[in-house]
Amino acid sequence: MNINERNLLKKYISFSLGTWFKALISFFITPITTWLINPEEFGKAAMFSTAYSIILLVSILGTPSALLRFFPQKSEEEKTILLWSSLITPIILSALISIVVFIFKSSINAFLVGTSVSNAHVILIATLITGIFQTFNMNLVRTKGRGILFSAIDITQSISQIGFILLYALLVKRDFYALLYAQLFSNILALGIGMYFERDYWFPIKIDKKLVFEVVQYGYPLVFSGLFWWILNWIDRVVLRLYVDFSEIGLYSAAFKIISAMNLLTSGFSTLWYPFAYEQYEKNPENKIIFKRTLDYVAFLTFSAGFVLLSFKDVIFLLLAKTYRPAAAISPFLILNPVMITMAIVVARGIDFSKKTYWFIVSNSTAAIFNLIGNFLLIPIFGAKGAAVSTGLSFIIVFAIESSVSKKLYPVPYNLRKVYYLVIIFIFSASFHTFSQNLFLSILSSLVGLLATVFLYKSEFSKVFSVSVDLIKGIIHKI
Repeated sequence: MNINERNLLKKYISFSLGTWFKALISFFITPITTWLINPEEFGKAAMFSTAYSIILLVSILGTPSALLRFFPQKSEEEKTILLWSSLITPIILSALISIVVFIFKSSINAFLVGTSVSNAHVILIATLITGIFQTFNMNLVRTKGRGILFSAIDITQSISQIGFILLYALLVKRDFYALLYAQLFSNILALGIGMYFERDYWFPIKIDKKLVFEVVQYGYPLVFSGLFWWILNWIDRVVLRLYVDFSEIGLYSAAFKIISAMNLLTSGFSTLWYPFAYEQYEKNPENKIIFKRTLDYVAFLTFSAGFVLLSFKDVIFLLLAKTYRPAAAISPFLILNPVMITMAIVVARGIDFSKKTYWFIVSNSTAAIFNLIGNFLLIPIFGAKGAAVSTGLSFIIVFAIESSVSKKLYPVPYNLRKVYYLVIIFIFSASFHTFSQNLFLSILSSLVGLLATVFLYKSEFSKVFSVSVDLIKGIIHKI
Protein backbone atom coordinates (compact mmCIF):
# COMPACT_ATOMS: atom_id res chain seq x y z
CA MET A 1 0.00 0.00 0.00
CA ASN A 2 1.53 3.33 -1.02
CA ILE A 3 1.44 6.43 1.15
CA ASN A 4 -1.47 8.05 -0.71
CA GLU A 5 -3.65 4.95 -0.41
CA ARG A 6 -2.84 4.52 3.27
CA ASN A 7 -3.51 8.19 4.01
CA LEU A 8 -6.82 8.05 2.13
CA LEU A 9 -7.86 4.92 4.03
CA LYS A 10 -6.90 6.49 7.35
CA LYS A 11 -8.70 9.68 6.42
CA TYR A 12 -11.82 7.76 5.48
CA ILE A 13 -11.86 5.73 8.70
CA SER A 14 -11.20 8.75 10.92
CA PHE A 15 -13.58 11.02 8.96
CA SER A 16 -16.34 8.41 9.15
CA LEU A 17 -16.19 7.90 12.91
CA GLY A 18 -18.81 10.59 13.43
CA THR A 19 -20.94 9.18 10.63
CA TRP A 20 -20.73 5.70 12.16
CA PHE A 21 -21.86 7.15 15.46
CA LYS A 22 -24.79 8.78 13.71
CA ALA A 23 -25.56 5.47 12.00
CA LEU A 24 -25.63 3.80 15.40
CA ILE A 25 -27.98 6.47 16.75
CA SER A 26 -30.23 6.29 13.69
CA PHE A 27 -30.21 2.50 13.91
CA PHE A 28 -31.94 2.75 17.29
CA ILE A 29 -34.42 5.45 16.27
CA THR A 30 -36.52 2.91 14.40
CA PRO A 31 -36.77 0.34 17.25
CA ILE A 32 -37.70 3.10 19.70
CA THR A 33 -40.28 4.41 17.28
CA THR A 34 -41.82 0.97 16.72
CA TRP A 35 -42.39 0.54 20.46
CA LEU A 36 -44.22 3.87 20.57
CA ILE A 37 -46.07 4.02 17.25
CA ASN A 38 -47.99 1.25 15.49
CA PRO A 39 -47.31 0.22 11.85
CA GLU A 40 -50.33 2.10 10.49
CA GLU A 41 -49.15 5.43 11.91
CA PHE A 42 -45.60 4.63 10.79
CA GLY A 43 -46.94 4.05 7.28
CA LYS A 44 -48.57 7.49 7.26
CA ALA A 45 -45.27 9.08 8.24
CA ALA A 46 -43.62 7.16 5.39
CA MET A 47 -46.07 8.62 2.88
CA PHE A 48 -45.32 12.09 4.26
CA SER A 49 -41.60 11.46 3.72
CA THR A 50 -42.34 10.35 0.17
CA ALA A 51 -44.11 13.62 -0.64
CA TYR A 52 -41.46 15.68 1.16
CA SER A 53 -38.63 14.09 -0.79
CA ILE A 54 -40.14 14.86 -4.20
CA ILE A 55 -41.03 18.49 -3.50
CA LEU A 56 -37.59 19.05 -1.95
CA LEU A 57 -35.98 17.60 -5.06
CA VAL A 58 -37.99 19.88 -7.35
CA SER A 59 -37.39 22.94 -5.18
CA ILE A 60 -33.60 22.71 -4.95
CA LEU A 61 -33.30 22.34 -8.76
CA GLY A 62 -29.87 20.69 -8.56
CA THR A 63 -28.34 23.85 -7.06
CA PRO A 64 -26.62 22.14 -4.08
CA SER A 65 -24.56 20.13 -6.58
CA ALA A 66 -23.61 23.39 -8.28
CA LEU A 67 -22.44 24.73 -4.93
CA LEU A 68 -20.18 21.70 -4.49
CA ARG A 69 -18.87 21.94 -8.05
CA PHE A 70 -18.16 25.70 -8.17
CA PHE A 71 -16.96 26.32 -4.61
CA PRO A 72 -13.35 25.12 -5.18
CA GLN A 73 -13.13 27.19 -8.41
CA LYS A 74 -14.22 30.53 -6.95
CA SER A 75 -12.16 33.19 -5.22
CA GLU A 76 -12.69 33.76 -1.52
CA GLU A 77 -14.86 36.81 -2.23
CA GLU A 78 -16.99 34.89 -4.73
CA LYS A 79 -17.43 32.02 -2.27
CA THR A 80 -19.20 34.30 0.19
CA ILE A 81 -21.69 35.24 -2.55
CA LEU A 82 -22.06 31.76 -4.05
CA LEU A 83 -24.13 30.36 -1.16
CA TRP A 84 -27.07 32.78 -1.41
CA SER A 85 -26.77 32.94 -5.19
CA SER A 86 -27.36 29.18 -5.16
CA LEU A 87 -30.09 29.38 -2.54
CA ILE A 88 -32.34 32.10 -3.98
CA THR A 89 -33.85 29.92 -6.73
CA PRO A 90 -34.94 27.11 -4.35
CA ILE A 91 -36.50 29.72 -2.04
CA ILE A 92 -38.62 31.11 -4.89
CA LEU A 93 -39.64 27.63 -6.06
CA SER A 94 -40.56 26.55 -2.54
CA ALA A 95 -42.88 29.57 -2.24
CA LEU A 96 -44.66 28.57 -5.45
CA ILE A 97 -44.95 24.93 -4.33
CA SER A 98 -46.33 26.05 -0.97
CA ILE A 99 -49.16 27.91 -2.74
CA VAL A 100 -50.03 24.76 -4.72
CA VAL A 101 -50.00 22.64 -1.55
CA PHE A 102 -52.43 25.02 0.17
CA ILE A 103 -54.76 24.99 -2.83
CA PHE A 104 -54.94 21.18 -2.93
CA LYS A 105 -54.50 20.58 0.80
CA SER A 106 -57.55 18.32 1.19
CA SER A 107 -56.51 15.91 -1.55
CA ILE A 108 -52.89 15.94 -0.41
CA ASN A 109 -53.80 15.19 3.21
CA ALA A 110 -56.16 12.38 2.16
CA PHE A 111 -53.45 10.67 0.10
CA LEU A 112 -50.70 11.11 2.68
CA VAL A 113 -52.46 10.33 5.95
CA GLY A 114 -55.88 8.99 4.97
CA THR A 115 -57.97 12.00 6.00
CA SER A 116 -58.56 15.42 4.47
CA VAL A 117 -58.76 17.03 7.92
CA SER A 118 -55.12 17.26 8.96
CA ASN A 119 -52.27 19.71 9.53
CA ALA A 120 -49.89 17.50 7.55
CA HIS A 121 -49.79 19.97 4.65
CA VAL A 122 -48.67 22.81 6.95
CA ILE A 123 -45.90 20.67 8.44
CA LEU A 124 -44.95 19.61 4.90
CA ILE A 125 -44.38 23.23 3.83
CA ALA A 126 -42.46 24.12 7.00
CA THR A 127 -40.28 21.01 6.65
CA LEU A 128 -39.65 21.84 2.99
CA ILE A 129 -38.37 25.33 3.78
CA THR A 130 -36.12 24.19 6.63
CA GLY A 131 -35.01 21.20 4.55
CA ILE A 132 -33.80 23.45 1.73
CA PHE A 133 -31.70 25.54 4.10
CA GLN A 134 -30.43 22.43 5.87
CA THR A 135 -29.37 20.87 2.54
CA PHE A 136 -27.23 23.92 1.76
CA ASN A 137 -26.04 24.07 5.34
CA MET A 138 -24.59 20.56 5.12
CA ASN A 139 -23.18 21.06 1.62
CA LEU A 140 -21.38 24.21 2.69
CA VAL A 141 -19.76 22.44 5.63
CA ARG A 142 -19.00 19.47 3.39
CA THR A 143 -17.31 21.43 0.61
CA LYS A 144 -15.13 23.21 3.17
CA GLY A 145 -13.91 19.83 4.39
CA ARG A 146 -15.00 20.38 8.00
CA GLY A 147 -15.56 16.73 8.82
CA ILE A 148 -15.84 17.16 12.58
CA LEU A 149 -18.48 19.88 12.27
CA PHE A 150 -20.31 17.86 9.61
CA SER A 151 -20.46 14.83 11.90
CA ALA A 152 -21.36 16.94 14.92
CA ILE A 153 -24.36 18.42 13.10
CA ASP A 154 -25.41 14.97 11.91
CA ILE A 155 -25.17 13.53 15.41
CA THR A 156 -27.03 16.45 16.96
CA GLN A 157 -29.81 16.12 14.42
CA SER A 158 -30.17 12.39 15.12
CA ILE A 159 -30.17 12.78 18.91
CA SER A 160 -32.65 15.65 18.79
CA GLN A 161 -34.90 13.62 16.51
CA ILE A 162 -35.05 10.83 19.08
CA GLY A 163 -35.76 13.41 21.78
CA PHE A 164 -38.60 15.05 19.86
CA ILE A 165 -40.18 11.68 19.05
CA LEU A 166 -40.09 10.60 22.70
CA LEU A 167 -41.42 13.91 24.02
CA TYR A 168 -44.33 14.10 21.60
CA ALA A 169 -45.26 10.41 21.79
CA LEU A 170 -45.15 10.28 25.59
CA LEU A 171 -46.56 13.72 26.40
CA VAL A 172 -48.97 14.39 23.53
CA LYS A 173 -50.01 11.40 21.41
CA ARG A 174 -48.51 8.27 19.86
CA ASP A 175 -49.29 8.99 16.24
CA PHE A 176 -47.53 9.93 13.00
CA TYR A 177 -47.30 13.58 14.06
CA ALA A 178 -44.48 12.61 16.44
CA LEU A 179 -42.31 11.67 13.45
CA LEU A 180 -43.34 14.69 11.40
CA TYR A 181 -42.58 17.23 14.10
CA ALA A 182 -39.33 15.45 14.98
CA GLN A 183 -38.10 15.89 11.40
CA LEU A 184 -39.07 19.56 11.36
CA PHE A 185 -37.55 20.58 14.69
CA SER A 186 -34.35 18.56 14.25
CA ASN A 187 -33.90 20.36 10.89
CA ILE A 188 -34.19 23.71 12.65
CA LEU A 189 -31.70 22.77 15.37
CA ALA A 190 -29.11 21.38 12.94
CA LEU A 191 -29.50 24.42 10.71
CA GLY A 192 -28.92 26.77 13.63
CA ILE A 193 -25.64 25.05 14.54
CA GLY A 194 -24.33 25.11 10.99
CA MET A 195 -25.29 28.74 10.40
CA TYR A 196 -23.55 29.78 13.61
CA PHE A 197 -20.22 28.17 12.71
CA GLU A 198 -20.35 29.30 9.07
CA ARG A 199 -21.95 32.69 9.73
CA ASP A 200 -19.38 34.50 7.59
CA TYR A 201 -20.91 32.79 4.56
CA TRP A 202 -24.54 33.14 5.64
CA PHE A 203 -24.38 36.81 6.66
CA PRO A 204 -24.61 39.37 5.24
CA ILE A 205 -26.84 38.12 2.42
CA LYS A 206 -25.20 38.69 -0.96
CA ILE A 207 -26.54 37.66 -4.36
CA ASP A 208 -24.94 37.92 -7.78
CA LYS A 209 -27.29 37.59 -10.77
CA LYS A 210 -24.52 36.21 -12.95
CA LEU A 211 -23.77 33.51 -10.37
CA VAL A 212 -27.47 32.71 -10.03
CA PHE A 213 -27.68 32.07 -13.76
CA GLU A 214 -24.47 30.02 -13.71
CA VAL A 215 -25.73 27.87 -10.83
CA VAL A 216 -29.16 27.24 -12.39
CA GLN A 217 -27.62 26.46 -15.77
CA TYR A 218 -25.43 23.81 -14.17
CA GLY A 219 -28.04 22.45 -11.78
CA TYR A 220 -31.32 22.22 -13.69
CA PRO A 221 -30.34 19.21 -15.87
CA LEU A 222 -29.68 17.32 -12.65
CA VAL A 223 -33.38 17.69 -11.75
CA PHE A 224 -34.34 15.25 -14.50
CA SER A 225 -31.78 12.77 -13.22
CA GLY A 226 -33.03 13.48 -9.71
CA LEU A 227 -36.67 12.87 -10.66
CA PHE A 228 -35.79 9.46 -11.99
CA TRP A 229 -33.72 8.90 -8.85
CA TRP A 230 -36.77 9.77 -6.78
CA ILE A 231 -38.87 7.28 -8.76
CA LEU A 232 -36.18 4.68 -8.18
CA ASN A 233 -36.09 5.29 -4.43
CA TRP A 234 -39.68 6.19 -3.57
CA ILE A 235 -42.08 4.77 -6.14
CA ASP A 236 -42.31 1.53 -4.17
CA ARG A 237 -44.21 3.32 -1.39
CA VAL A 238 -46.54 4.99 -3.86
CA VAL A 239 -47.40 1.67 -5.53
CA LEU A 240 -47.74 0.01 -2.12
CA ARG A 241 -50.27 2.71 -1.23
CA LEU A 242 -52.39 1.53 -4.20
CA TYR A 243 -52.41 -2.16 -3.22
CA VAL A 244 -51.88 -2.50 0.55
CA ASP A 245 -52.88 -0.75 3.75
CA PHE A 246 -50.85 1.67 5.87
CA SER A 247 -49.74 -1.17 8.17
CA GLU A 248 -47.80 -2.99 5.44
CA ILE A 249 -46.35 0.30 4.25
CA GLY A 250 -45.23 0.78 7.86
CA LEU A 251 -43.50 -2.62 7.88
CA TYR A 252 -41.76 -1.86 4.59
CA SER A 253 -40.65 1.55 5.84
CA ALA A 254 -39.35 0.03 9.08
CA ALA A 255 -37.22 -2.38 7.02
CA PHE A 256 -35.95 0.54 4.96
CA LYS A 257 -35.17 2.54 8.11
CA ILE A 258 -33.01 -0.26 9.51
CA ILE A 259 -31.11 -0.52 6.23
CA SER A 260 -30.77 3.27 6.13
CA ALA A 261 -28.19 2.96 8.92
CA MET A 262 -25.92 1.42 6.28
CA ASN A 263 -26.91 4.19 3.87
CA LEU A 264 -25.38 6.65 6.32
CA LEU A 265 -22.03 4.95 5.79
CA THR A 266 -22.54 5.58 2.08
CA SER A 267 -23.22 9.23 2.84
CA GLY A 268 -20.11 9.42 5.00
CA PHE A 269 -17.98 8.03 2.20
CA SER A 270 -19.47 10.31 -0.46
CA THR A 271 -18.83 13.32 1.77
CA LEU A 272 -15.12 12.53 1.65
CA TRP A 273 -14.91 11.04 -1.84
CA TYR A 274 -16.47 13.71 -4.08
CA PRO A 275 -14.12 16.59 -3.09
CA PHE A 276 -11.13 14.19 -3.06
CA ALA A 277 -11.94 12.75 -6.50
CA TYR A 278 -12.37 16.21 -8.07
CA GLU A 279 -9.14 17.38 -6.47
CA GLN A 280 -7.20 14.33 -7.71
CA TYR A 281 -8.53 14.76 -11.23
CA GLU A 282 -7.64 18.46 -11.33
CA LYS A 283 -4.12 17.79 -10.07
CA ASN A 284 -3.28 14.75 -12.20
CA PRO A 285 -5.98 13.25 -14.45
CA GLU A 286 -3.62 10.45 -15.46
CA ASN A 287 -3.37 9.11 -11.91
CA LYS A 288 -6.14 6.56 -12.35
CA ILE A 289 -4.84 3.84 -10.07
CA ILE A 290 -6.21 5.64 -7.00
CA PHE A 291 -9.74 5.19 -8.40
CA LYS A 292 -9.17 1.51 -9.09
CA ARG A 293 -7.79 0.87 -5.62
CA THR A 294 -10.61 2.84 -4.00
CA LEU A 295 -13.22 0.64 -5.68
CA ASP A 296 -11.41 -2.48 -4.41
CA TYR A 297 -11.55 -1.23 -0.82
CA VAL A 298 -15.13 0.03 -1.11
CA ALA A 299 -16.34 -3.23 -2.68
CA PHE A 300 -14.72 -5.24 0.09
CA LEU A 301 -16.17 -3.07 2.87
CA THR A 302 -19.70 -2.74 1.48
CA PHE A 303 -20.16 -6.40 0.53
CA SER A 304 -18.74 -7.48 3.89
CA ALA A 305 -21.16 -5.19 5.72
CA GLY A 306 -24.01 -6.38 3.50
CA PHE A 307 -23.43 -10.08 4.14
CA VAL A 308 -22.98 -9.49 7.88
CA LEU A 309 -26.25 -7.54 7.95
CA LEU A 310 -27.99 -10.39 6.10
CA SER A 311 -26.66 -12.94 8.59
CA PHE A 312 -27.86 -11.03 11.65
CA LYS A 313 -31.04 -9.45 10.27
CA ASP A 314 -33.38 -11.60 12.40
CA VAL A 315 -31.47 -10.69 15.55
CA ILE A 316 -31.46 -7.01 14.62
CA PHE A 317 -35.22 -6.93 14.01
CA LEU A 318 -35.83 -8.39 17.47
CA LEU A 319 -35.12 -4.85 18.66
CA LEU A 320 -38.36 -3.75 17.02
CA ALA A 321 -41.78 -4.10 18.57
CA LYS A 322 -43.38 -7.50 17.91
CA THR A 323 -45.81 -6.10 15.34
CA TYR A 324 -42.86 -4.95 13.21
CA ARG A 325 -40.76 -8.14 13.21
CA PRO A 326 -42.16 -9.45 9.88
CA ALA A 327 -40.15 -6.59 8.35
CA ALA A 328 -37.02 -8.76 8.74
CA ALA A 329 -38.05 -10.82 5.70
CA ILE A 330 -38.63 -7.63 3.69
CA SER A 331 -35.16 -6.17 4.24
CA PRO A 332 -32.65 -8.48 2.40
CA PHE A 333 -32.90 -7.08 -1.13
CA LEU A 334 -33.00 -3.52 0.21
CA ILE A 335 -29.37 -3.96 1.33
CA LEU A 336 -28.39 -3.80 -2.34
CA ASN A 337 -29.19 -0.08 -2.22
CA PRO A 338 -26.20 1.05 -0.10
CA VAL A 339 -23.93 -1.68 -1.49
CA MET A 340 -24.36 -0.82 -5.18
CA ILE A 341 -24.69 2.94 -4.77
CA THR A 342 -21.51 3.24 -2.69
CA MET A 343 -19.58 1.50 -5.46
CA ALA A 344 -21.30 3.61 -8.11
CA ILE A 345 -20.13 6.74 -6.28
CA VAL A 346 -16.57 5.61 -7.01
CA VAL A 347 -16.82 4.34 -10.59
CA ALA A 348 -19.18 6.99 -12.01
CA ARG A 349 -16.83 9.93 -11.63
CA GLY A 350 -15.69 9.63 -15.23
CA ILE A 351 -19.15 10.90 -16.21
CA ASP A 352 -18.60 13.97 -14.05
CA PHE A 353 -15.08 14.58 -15.27
CA SER A 354 -16.19 14.50 -18.90
CA LYS A 355 -19.18 16.74 -18.03
CA LYS A 356 -21.57 14.33 -19.76
CA THR A 357 -23.96 14.19 -16.82
CA TYR A 358 -26.88 13.26 -19.08
CA TRP A 359 -25.69 9.68 -18.57
CA PHE A 360 -27.01 9.92 -15.01
CA ILE A 361 -30.43 10.57 -16.53
CA VAL A 362 -30.00 7.45 -18.67
CA SER A 363 -28.96 5.23 -15.74
CA ASN A 364 -31.56 6.56 -13.32
CA SER A 365 -34.41 6.50 -15.84
CA THR A 366 -33.63 2.95 -16.96
CA ALA A 367 -33.50 1.71 -13.37
CA ALA A 368 -36.61 3.74 -12.46
CA ILE A 369 -38.65 2.25 -15.31
CA PHE A 370 -37.47 -1.23 -14.34
CA ASN A 371 -38.44 -0.56 -10.73
CA LEU A 372 -41.84 0.86 -11.67
CA ILE A 373 -42.71 -2.18 -13.79
CA GLY A 374 -41.28 -4.52 -11.17
CA ASN A 375 -43.36 -2.97 -8.42
CA PHE A 376 -46.60 -3.26 -10.38
CA LEU A 377 -45.82 -6.90 -11.21
CA LEU A 378 -44.51 -8.11 -7.83
CA ILE A 379 -46.44 -6.12 -5.20
CA PRO A 380 -49.83 -7.69 -6.06
CA ILE A 381 -48.21 -11.14 -5.60
CA PHE A 382 -45.68 -10.70 -2.79
CA GLY A 383 -46.70 -7.40 -1.20
CA ALA A 384 -43.87 -5.50 0.48
CA LYS A 385 -41.40 -8.32 -0.27
CA GLY A 386 -42.06 -7.80 -3.97
CA ALA A 387 -41.37 -4.07 -3.62
CA ALA A 388 -38.06 -4.84 -1.90
CA VAL A 389 -36.97 -7.30 -4.62
CA SER A 390 -37.78 -4.87 -7.43
CA THR A 391 -36.13 -1.91 -5.70
CA GLY A 392 -32.98 -3.82 -4.76
CA LEU A 393 -32.40 -5.20 -8.26
CA SER A 394 -32.89 -1.72 -9.73
CA PHE A 395 -29.75 -0.44 -8.03
CA ILE A 396 -27.70 -3.10 -9.81
CA ILE A 397 -28.85 -1.52 -13.08
CA VAL A 398 -27.66 1.90 -11.91
CA PHE A 399 -24.21 0.53 -11.10
CA ALA A 400 -23.96 -1.47 -14.33
CA ILE A 401 -24.78 1.46 -16.62
CA GLU A 402 -22.72 4.09 -14.78
CA SER A 403 -19.66 1.86 -14.41
CA SER A 404 -19.60 0.81 -18.09
CA VAL A 405 -20.14 4.36 -19.39
CA SER A 406 -17.65 5.90 -16.97
CA LYS A 407 -14.94 3.40 -18.00
CA LYS A 408 -15.34 4.47 -21.63
CA LEU A 409 -15.25 8.19 -20.83
CA TYR A 410 -12.41 7.95 -18.31
CA PRO A 411 -10.68 4.57 -18.69
CA VAL A 412 -9.78 3.14 -15.30
CA PRO A 413 -8.76 -0.55 -14.94
CA TYR A 414 -11.56 -1.44 -12.50
CA ASN A 415 -11.88 -5.13 -11.74
CA LEU A 416 -15.65 -5.36 -12.19
CA ARG A 417 -15.64 -9.15 -12.56
CA LYS A 418 -15.13 -9.55 -8.81
CA VAL A 419 -18.01 -7.17 -8.14
CA TYR A 420 -20.44 -9.09 -10.34
CA TYR A 421 -19.42 -12.44 -8.81
CA LEU A 422 -20.42 -11.08 -5.41
CA VAL A 423 -23.61 -9.51 -6.79
CA ILE A 424 -24.74 -12.93 -8.02
CA ILE A 425 -23.95 -14.53 -4.65
CA PHE A 426 -25.78 -11.73 -2.86
CA ILE A 427 -28.93 -12.17 -4.97
CA PHE A 428 -29.04 -15.89 -4.17
CA SER A 429 -28.46 -15.23 -0.47
CA ALA A 430 -31.07 -12.45 -0.32
CA SER A 431 -33.57 -14.77 -2.02
CA PHE A 432 -33.02 -17.40 0.68
CA HIS A 433 -33.43 -14.81 3.42
CA THR A 434 -36.62 -13.42 1.84
CA PHE A 435 -38.53 -16.51 0.76
CA SER A 436 -37.02 -19.52 2.54
CA GLN A 437 -38.28 -20.74 5.90
CA ASN A 438 -34.99 -22.57 6.52
CA LEU A 439 -33.00 -20.26 8.80
CA PHE A 440 -29.89 -22.45 8.68
CA LEU A 441 -29.62 -22.35 4.87
CA SER A 442 -30.29 -18.62 4.84
CA ILE A 443 -27.50 -17.83 7.31
CA LEU A 444 -25.17 -20.32 5.62
CA SER A 445 -25.68 -18.59 2.26
CA SER A 446 -24.73 -15.17 3.65
CA LEU A 447 -21.69 -16.58 5.49
CA VAL A 448 -20.53 -18.15 2.22
CA GLY A 449 -20.92 -14.72 0.65
CA LEU A 450 -18.81 -13.15 3.41
CA LEU A 451 -16.06 -15.75 2.95
CA ALA A 452 -16.15 -15.20 -0.83
CA THR A 453 -15.73 -11.45 -0.25
CA VAL A 454 -12.68 -11.97 1.98
CA PHE A 455 -11.19 -14.45 -0.54
CA LEU A 456 -11.67 -12.18 -3.55
CA TYR A 457 -10.37 -9.14 -1.67
CA LYS A 458 -7.86 -10.80 0.67
CA SER A 459 -5.26 -8.08 0.08
CA GLU A 460 -7.76 -5.34 0.97
CA PHE A 461 -8.93 -7.31 4.00
CA SER A 462 -5.37 -7.53 5.30
CA LYS A 463 -4.69 -3.84 4.77
CA VAL A 464 -7.97 -2.61 6.23
CA PHE A 465 -7.42 -4.81 9.27
CA SER A 466 -3.89 -3.47 9.72
CA VAL A 467 -4.87 0.19 9.40
CA SER A 468 -7.87 -0.26 11.73
CA VAL A 469 -5.66 -1.85 14.40
CA ASP A 470 -3.12 0.97 14.08
CA LEU A 471 -5.85 3.59 14.35
CA ILE A 472 -7.40 1.97 17.44
CA LYS A 473 -3.96 1.68 19.06
CA GLY A 474 -3.36 5.35 18.35
CA ILE A 475 -6.69 6.35 19.92
CA ILE A 476 -6.02 4.19 23.00
CA HIS A 477 -2.53 5.65 23.32
CA LYS A 478 -3.87 9.23 23.19
CA ILE A 479 -6.52 8.39 25.79
